Amino acid sequence: MRAVELFCGAGGMSLGLQRAGVDIIQAYDAWSPAVETYRHNLGHHVSQRDLKDIFEMGPLIADLSPDLICGGPPCQDYSVAGKRIEGENAGLTKTFAMLVCIARPEWFVMENVPQAARSDAWQNARAMLVKAGYGLSECKLDASWYGVAQKRKRLFVIGRLGEQHGFLTSALTAARTKTQTVINDVLEIAEGYVYSRPFRAARGVRSVYEPFPTVTRTCWERLTERYLSNPHPNDPVPVTEAAVLTTQQLAQLQGFPENWQWRGATRQDIHQMIANAVPSPLAESIGRVILERHNAQTIPLVQGRFVQFLMKKGRSYQSARNVKSQLNRARRLLGGRTFTSLELQLATLESVEQFIALSIRTKSDLRAALRNHWDYQKMQQKQTKPEKIPLVLLRAA
Repeated sequence: MRAVELFCGAGGMSLGLQRAGVDIIQAYDAWSPAVETYRHNLGHHVSQRDLKDIFEMGPLIADLSPDLICGGPPCQDYSVAGKRIEGENAGLTKTFAMLVCIARPEWFVMENVPQAARSDAWQNARAMLVKAGYGLSECKLDASWYGVAQKRKRLFVIGRLGEQHGFLTSALTAARTKTQTVINDVLEIAEGYVYSRPFRAARGVRSVYEPFPTVTRTCWERLTERYLSNPHPNDPVPVTEAAVLTTQQLAQLQGFPENWQWRGATRQDIHQMIANAVPSPLAESIGRVILERHNAQTIPLVQGRFVQFLMKKGRSYQSARNVKSQLNRARRLLGGRTFTSLELQLATLESVEQFIALSIRTKSDLRAALRNHWDYQKMQQKQTKPEKIPLVLLRAA
């Protein structure tokens, strides 16, 4: 899979996707320190460009014919740490969508803070992407369940041409680790506790056996008299007994390797790049999920109460279970694809060689399973607002 990254920053997303097996053929960012750092660590396929220039960048990216466009448009206008006033940065979310619509890759991945899901900018961008034919899986992911020692929640929107909405949600759920990744999994901290400059009224001290809070631009800042005189009541030990992490350690919590080198940047720039990055283990997990579906190695799980729906239509429990099994078989023959119309779904199935070779009875059962599930989905859609694509929060079981 050939990918182009927009708003690439220092390269956290590219690093993770490369590890998953994605070929990053080009990356773009407007910030010189980020471009220099990316180039030094990941390669010369990065360019410093103003992505707001749609008329220049659209044809340039389209000529590359990527299979995937990925990126995290600037989030400062949405972030709870910012003013939350939609301005120029929020407009770059629409820029991302426009560039995707112009280049029309089969896939795209967009990352942002969860608050972006409720923004006018994203509503406009989403409308563009849906009109261009993309099915969307919108999920809020907690990075600590995807190999990152950080309780970092971010919005990920994954789109694929011709799919139904929510087509990848079950696969993203299945990709979670069995336990949260904690500080001790990544760093050796002799003190056993770490301090992070608290945001709002949060704790300042964390045990190494729990995830670090979200890495921000200011979390490296040292203790203040204000916190020393009024520590959080739930701090597990006195704050003076906790370690303060170095810049390199904070970078490692974001998934950057120990030998990562920062170029052309002040200390403040470095911490900004670290905070802005998509943690590479999380990007790697998402990349693997996409590649597995792209290569027809996974299928969407049957969500909801499909079996109960069939039983209400008069089938026995065992008969309903058989229909569900036949649906999964049909989905495997379709390579895990979902479709925006039943007719297209059935026509595609008819063209699959393995399906053609089946008995007449088996083919009839598979067609019927797809029809039954289509009816079930239509019933579900009537119970929700038709124009709203649900944002799924992937919680740990």
